[in-house]
Amino acid sequence: MKFTVSLVAKSSARLGSLSDFARIPEAAFETPMLLLHTRGASVPHLSYDLLQMVSTENHILQMPLVTLVDHTRNVKAFGKGIAEFAGLKEYLNYVSVQDPSTITPEGYHEKNSISLWTRGGRKLINPEIYMSCIEDLKPDMFQAIVDGDTTSSSSAKRVRRSVDDTIKFTAACADLKEKSEILKNTPMLASVTGGYNIKERLRCIAELNGLGVAGYVIDGFHTNGESATSLSWEDMEPVLTETLSSLLENLPRAFQGPVTPIVLLKLVSKGIDIFDATFPWLVAERGGALVFPNSLLKTNSPVTETLPCVKTPSLVDQSEEDGATDKKCSKEEFVDRAYEINLKDKLFFDDRRPLVEDCPCYCCRKYSRSYVHHLSVTSELQGPILLMMHNLHHYITFFRAIRLAIREDELQSLQAKLEEFVSSRRK
Repeated sequence: MKFTVSLVAKSSARLGSLSDFARIPEAAFETPMLLLHTRGASVPHLSYDLLQMVSTENHILQMPLVTLVDHTRNVKAFGKGIAEFAGLKEYLNYVSVQDPSTITPEGYHEKNSISLWTRGGRKLINPEIYMSCIEDLKPDMFQAIVDGDTTSSSSAKRVRRSVDDTIKFTAACADLKEKSEILKNTPMLASVTGGYNIKERLRCIAELNGLGVAGYVIDGFHTNGESATSLSWEDMEPVLTETLSSLLENLPRAFQGPVTPIVLLKLVSKGIDIFDATFPWLVAERGGALVFPNSLLKTNSPVTETLPCVKTPSLVDQSEEDGATDKKCSKEEFVDRAYEINLKDKLFFDDRRPLVEDCPCYCCRKYSRSYVHHLSVTSELQGPILLMMHNLHHYITFFRAIRLAIREDELQSLQAKLEEFVSSRRK
C-alpha cells in the first residue's frame, strides 16, 4: 500500500491518496476518506444490489473482527478470503479489532489477551489467535490487536496498562506478520493509545517506531458506539494535537467511531485521513434521517422541523408507542440529535416531501417522509433499508464536499455552515 499527501492546508487538513493494494493494484482512494462500515461482512440493511444503488464508486469496507471471529473457520475452509466469501471481491477491505458502532465493555482484558464481545459471548483473543484469524480472512489491510477501551475518566494506572499492552501486542503482531507467507505484504495499522494522557501517547508512539507499520489508528479516546458521539473537543484537542505532531507525516491516520459531523470536521482539520460510516448507521437504527448541510452549495433547503428527542435505548419504555415523542420527559431521557429528523415522530404522518429536498438518493427520489414514517412506526423491514440508503448517500456526499473544501481552502466555511445549522436547530 502506498500513501501520498498531495496538499496540506493551513489548518493541517490533508489531501492525499491510498493506492497500490496487492489484490486490486489499480484501485486508488482520495483522502480524507470514508470506510463503509459492515457487520458480519455486510453493510447493515443493504444487499449488494442496494449498495450499488447508493454508490458505484470504489470504497474500502471496514470489517470488525468481533463480528467475524465466529466464522473464520468457514472462511479458511473456503480458502479465498473474506472479500470473495462475502461476494464483495471488487471491494477492498480493512479488518478492525472492535466494532466502532457498538459500545465496548470496559475492564475485561486479561494479561496477554483482550476480550471480544460476540453474539456467542465473550471471547479472549491473544496475538497468536488474532493473527491466525487475520490469516483466515486474508484482508487487504488490518489493525493490530489493541487495548484501547479508555476514556477521559480512566485512571492513570489503566491508561499505562493500555499503552503497555498495545505496545506488546503490536510488536507480537509485527513479528507474526513477518513470519506469515499470507500476511507478509499486507499493510498493518498500529493503534496509538494513552487515553487523555499526552505523556503516555508519546511513549506509545516512540515504542511503535521501527515496527514497520503502514499507518496509525488514533485510539483510546472513547469506547465506541454512543460514547463517540459525546466526545468533548475541548478535552481531546490538546492531546490530539500533540499526538498527531509526533506521528510520521507520510503514513495515514485513522479515527474510528461514530463521531458527530462537527467533531469529524475538526479531526479533518487536525490531519486525520480515514473515518468510518458508523454514524449514518447509528442514526438509521433509531429511525433518523440525516439532514445536515453536506456541501458548500447555497441551495440547501432550511430545516424547519423541531429538534428530535430520541430516548437512549436503556431508558425506552417498552409499553410506549414508537410515535409518542410528544410526551414530556426529563433531560436525562433524551439524546440530542441536531443532525437528523426523527421519522418516528407523528409530525411526519402526512408529510409528502422527501427526506431532504433536492437529495438525489433513491429514497428521496421515490418515497416521502410520510411513507418512511409509516415504515418506521410499524417496524417494517423496508424502513431501516431506506434510511440507511439515504444516510449513507448523504455521508458519502459529505466526504466529497470535505475534499473539495480542503482543495479550495474552504474547510472553515463548511464547518461554519454546519455549526450555524446545529446552533439554529438547538435554539
